[in-house]
Amino acid sequence: MARPTPKENLVDFGPLPAHVNALLQEGVGCHRSDPPRARALFRHAIEISPGSLPAYRCLLKLQNQQREFDEALSVAMEGLAEAAHQARVSQDWRDWTLAEVGDDKRRTVPQRFLLLFLKAMAFIELRRGNNDISRNLVAKLKELDPEDGCGHSVISAMLDDVDDDAETETD
Repeated sequence: MARPTPKENLVDFGPLPAHVNALLQEGVGCHRSDPPRARALFRHAIEISPGSLPAYRCLLKLQNQQREFDEALSVAMEGLAEAAHQARVSQDWRDWTLAEVGDDKRRTVPQRFLLLFLKAMAFIELRRGNNDISRNLVAKLKELDPEDGCGHSVISAMLDDVDDDAETETD
């Protein structure tokens, strides 16, 4: 039985093989109504095209929504490793420089995904209660993305709220 093909793209993932785009579009279309099916579609996209960075992001976002933080972190780290490979930078994000991740206006797709996966890791670590790890990731994002193109300020504000709540509890 053939899968129904979406009439139009729900999300513009950029240049991807057509069959990978179709899997991701189908997964996006069913992620709320049928999370297990969406998960299987996203995993299949990664299996058949491990270089397709949006597939990792789709899967980790679904896992995060489902509160599967350990799994989401694992996928974020896999995506980060693939993006680092494609961007030809160190596998260790702590070694990255602003020059390696590029200027906000001229970043390549892998360079953009480096920051997106780093941001995802910061958010997931915050949700897991690992605030110090999240702070370290956000500090690196501020260094690599001073224009806040990836939106790290949102996580920074959430960390500030956690700090404010902790201070209120100790008063």
